[in-house]
Amino acid sequence: MFKTLKTKSELIKLTKQIIPPLLPTLYKGQCGKIAIIGGCEDYTGAPFFSAHAAATLGCDLTHVVCELSAATVIKSYSPDLMVHPYLRDSASLRKFKAETKAEPSTAATEADFEIEYITKQVMPKINSILDRIQVVVVGPGFGRDRIMLLTLQYILEEIKARNLPVILDADALFLVSEKPEVISGYSNAILTPNIMEYKRICHTMHIKNRDNTKEVQELSKALKVTIFQKGRNDVIINGDNLIISDERGSNKRVGGQGDSLTGMISTFLAWGMSAYKNKIWPESKTSQPQLDDEGIMMLACFGGSILTKTSARKAFAKYGRSMQTTDLHKYISEAAKEVFNV
Repeated sequence: MFKTLKTKSELIKLTKQIIPPLLPTLYKGQCGKIAIIGGCEDYTGAPFFSAHAAATLGCDLTHVVCELSAATVIKSYSPDLMVHPYLRDSASLRKFKAETKAEPSTAATEADFEIEYITKQVMPKINSILDRIQVVVVGPGFGRDRIMLLTLQYILEEIKARNLPVILDADALFLVSEKPEVISGYSNAILTPNIMEYKRICHTMHIKNRDNTKEVQELSKALKVTIFQKGRNDVIINGDNLIISDERGSNKRVGGQGDSLTGMISTFLAWGMSAYKNKIWPESKTSQPQLDDEGIMMLACFGGSILTKTSARKAFAKYGRSMQTTDLHKYISEAAKEVFNV
């Protein structure tokens, strides 16, 4: 359907279909339940920005699942988010092993110990979150610690087992560049690479084309996922379906803007895959055309793109060079009203 869409107004009209109205008959959770999985000792801002952007746009419930040492810091940023310190990095695992005098201790069985710890101590807690949410974002502030990345592989398997929509960003994309099989073939996945992340994945997949749009399309078809290539113009491709989001953004690109983007995409995804598909408001039952999963994912990406750039443009107009990601978030609600009249 998107091959024939050429105007921004058409895309805005379609995206507005998946945005639920605020009604007194709705209950908490119907308009979005998401989890942001990321955050370690060195990177606490990224998962916060992703979760806060989702909540500010209008997601009902936002969870952050992070590494133990990051939890208190992230909690201090806002009491509005639910923060779960379930992940463990290599240092935390070594500490646990020393304190409990856990065996085995030989190199030959160290891998068995790590897997047993992840599957028995970590994953049951994470699974309890996955069982009650609608969309997952993985990667913001995740870091590249070996045990964390090993845990991420188990998390992705559980996400796929539940057929949950998932957005991969930041260090999750590093894992994809190392092991593309962790997400290849999973049609409910969206990858949101910046220029360097994109180049690494293309290199791994042996994809090279002088025409950027065709190259992104080749990558999408090879992995069988939706690709959101971030740039001056955002390129969103799923197979043969293409959206170019050329909304003007900010003259300053702040660290954390990509995290805000993933949070907003996740909210649109939760609205579309749950509220819209379950037809929880009258207009969703009669809207035309009826959107399929692929269409919802593409429009969620477009919605996140246009709101991120509109919010950034507004923040830059006021703050100029001093603009920060927190300033962008101040304009998310205003941008949503301006673009979608909601």
